[in-house]
Amino acid sequence: MVTKVSNKLKDSVKKFKLEAADIILIHTKRSLWGWIIRRGTHSYWNHALMVHSPGSPKQGYKDTLVIDAKTGGTIEMDRLRKYLERKDKYDVAIKRLELDWFRKYSKKNNLPFRDQICHIAASEAIDKNSASFFEIIKQIDRQVRIIMRHINQKIFSRKQSPMLGWSVRPREVKAFTCGGFIQWCYYKGIYQLSKGRGMDQSKQQQVIFNPRAKERMSPYELLTTTPADLARCRDLSWKYIIKDGLFKELTGYKEGVSFLGIA
Repeated sequence: MVTKVSNKLKDSVKKFKLEAADIILIHTKRSLWGWIIRRGTHSYWNHALMVHSPGSPKQGYKDTLVIDAKTGGTIEMDRLRKYLERKDKYDVAIKRLELDWFRKYSKKNNLPFRDQICHIAASEAIDKNSASFFEIIKQIDRQVRIIMRHINQKIFSRKQSPMLGWSVRPREVKAFTCGGFIQWCYYKGIYQLSKGRGMDQSKQQQVIFNPRAKERMSPYELLTTTPADLARCRDLSWKYIIKDGLFKELTGYKEGVSFLGIA
């Protein structure tokens, strides 16, 4: 069932049943950088963020906190309502990892997967700063780096990824992507909880959403995951989409791809 949503959050949005570490995809309308990213990655989505605190259904999720890796390279806490209330500017989708072991193993073995993923993400977040002239230049420089990397990957075959140590933090990398930040937090979260607890190490491979990282595992590949990779990953189920003010609750991967023809 598809329902309309006004500029303000209404009853239809209260149908959200958000969970910590849910992945949110964003289509930014009338944005040059967004358009370039979508063209370069052949996807409807140009930005990604992650739920940190789901908030209250009674509040229409107005108090939901998200962790947002910004264009300029900062990682900030923000409110989801910023995106939900602007149907003129944003289309929004929510995806969720629903592998059986991810949902059940946590309770059985007291391993709070979602909490650990969010903890890693929050440790990278900083307070918001006003956008100075130098911050704007920094944003442009970083975005150009990301775009040029996509162009090089398409034109030239890269034989070896740049060397990054596993102790590196996302904000130390000049051109990590928003999707790369989410991918990094998932991988590091599962790795830290499974280490030394007798958990099957292959589970770490199942939280890799980037096919390039599956083939060639490295910090660089994790941190260059794009919103397109998250959108196409079949292990991440589509849960909800708000497109042009239309709200749709979804039941799986295929329905998300077919809904209004977006992927």
